[in-house]
Amino acid sequence: MDNKTEIFLEYKNLLFSIAYNMLGNIDQAEDIVQDTYLKWMTTETDNVQHTKAFLVKMTTHRCINHLNSARVQREDYIGIWLPEPLQDQEQLIGQFRIESYHALSIGMLVLMEKLTPQERAIFLLKEIFSYDYFELAEIFDKTTDNCRQIFKRAKDNLGKDTRRFEVDIKVHEKMLGNFMLAIQEGSMDDLINLLKEDILLFADGGGKTFAVQGQRLTAFKKPIEGRDNIGRLLLSVIPKFRQSVPDFNQEIIFTNGMPSIVSYSAKNPVSLVSLDSDGEHIQTIYVQTNPDKLRHLKKTL
Repeated sequence: MDNKTEIFLEYKNLLFSIAYNMLGNIDQAEDIVQDTYLKWMTTETDNVQHTKAFLVKMTTHRCINHLNSARVQREDYIGIWLPEPLQDQEQLIGQFRIESYHALSIGMLVLMEKLTPQERAIFLLKEIFSYDYFELAEIFDKTTDNCRQIFKRAKDNLGKDTRRFEVDIKVHEKMLGNFMLAIQEGSMDDLINLLKEDILLFADGGGKTFAVQGQRLTAFKKPIEGRDNIGRLLLSVIPKFRQSVPDFNQEIIFTNGMPSIVSYSAKNPVSLVSLDSDGEHIQTIYVQTNPDKLRHLKKTL
């Protein structure tokens, strides 16, 4: 292994983390990182004073260009778009240092869809990766004041919603377990007690259908709102779904740093359910059934 490759590998996990949080897609993030590596290997580095900043700059700009070019594809997406879930890094990229890796929750990635690609990049690097304005100015070829203004605009666009994603993992795990139990027991009262009155449910099926007791269903094209509506829906659909899936089994796994419920047909993932809570009630449910976005969760054993 040559020296330039060793240097790149030192930052590869960080670069993947930035790319994934920018794009919400594992394969696209890996492609961006690989493209950055190939460019790095052909770059004359004698004049590169700060290697980390140089690599972050290349990766970030590639992500911005990708988001700008993919905007039309995103607009043509059938139904609700949710980011691809990323299983905890130890299993996904075990040979790299875990401390340099960070994946935002599904809810936070959805929230950041409000931002322009540049706002998203500056918000990520400043808020999540703790870059200062001087470093941002170098990465984006702007003044520190420009970067400060863009960051403020991003924060204003996100509003106070970012506070929703500051959670206690143990509380979240307990709520997820109670959620599973209420559905398994078919208890509407227990389920309703867990749900916030104005709860939202987002489901991403990518326009693809799946069979439930002889019927072909697809994910909802619009969010479902209200605890009564969502409670009745969950207690109606999920038992039928469980009975219709061959070799049905479930596990709680960590995706995007949060415990989530993955349902399998034998070893093949068929759905993933992630929750956001306020510590007392579930305020958002994200359901991923698009097989293209679940394939990285396939069981290997």
